[in-house]
Amino acid sequence: MLEKLIIAYNRYLYVKIITVTIVVFVSFAVMLPLIKIAELFGVNVRENTGLNFDVTFGNVFFFFLFGICSIGIIWLAQKYIHRKKLSELGFRGKIWATILIGFIIGAILVSIKNAVLILSAENVEYTKVTSENISILSYLGYYFYFMIGFVFWNSFIEELGTRAYPIQKLKKYLNPHIIFIIMGLIFTVGHFVLNEFNLGYLLSLFIASYIYSLLYYYTDSIWLTVGMHSGVNWVGFSFFGTSWKLGALYNLKIYNVPSWIADYSNVIIQFLFLLLIVYLNKKKIFDKYFPKEMKIENN
Repeated sequence: MLEKLIIAYNRYLYVKIITVTIVVFVSFAVMLPLIKIAELFGVNVRENTGLNFDVTFGNVFFFFLFGICSIGIIWLAQKYIHRKKLSELGFRGKIWATILIGFIIGAILVSIKNAVLILSAENVEYTKVTSENISILSYLGYYFYFMIGFVFWNSFIEELGTRAYPIQKLKKYLNPHIIFIIMGLIFTVGHFVLNEFNLGYLLSLFIASYIYSLLYYYTDSIWLTVGMHSGVNWVGFSFFGTSWKLGALYNLKIYNVPSWIADYSNVIIQFLFLLLIVYLNKKKIFDKYFPKEMKIENN
């Protein structure tokens, strides 16, 4: 049966699209049965997401288990359907330098949004999140987990599944913007499994996904988007979180921001940044730092 699927995959475009979409969907939908399994062990994953994540053994275990399952599904598809290595999904370039650049860009971008909210607010309060009576080694241990085991791990899972894998598999056969739209919808819907619906948040997620997709498509490197995604998340947890175990430095509370600014300022900022990316590509900036001759053509 697998061989028949591979033959059909290689022959028909619609089979390629359906197969890749199903693999991406399953790599994130695996979260649903894991939520039920976690509940059997008394772990409430639904109420421990994002800034509300509680660093306990159960939550961390199922968070890592989800990541392993998600990556494993992509790996299985690569090995048995595409007959390729996982490492061919954009694992190129200088890893840490590229991640750092992306991290800085992401942190700056989301900081601009937060600055707009602060300037538009009637009142802003902030409190320092301290780790009283905690040794420096314990603090550093938790912070290491926060950066590597939470921020980077989460970004890597999402970028591999909704960017690197589908773009590499379909870019030869589809207009890339169609791929970006399909994956943007999956990326966006996936975030609402555990979050309440909000139109501004939906648009922000979709445009963020489009930005990451463009950057991946222009560079063929997963590391820039992983870094940028990590930078965005780092700012959120560092300055709006409440737990020092999850990297919180200060907790900012912004009151009475006009609703349209609260909902759509980030959408406007992201859209302008998207236009900047398109402009930089026309100026061959990405080709300069990610030369075409180094790119891996992989389907």
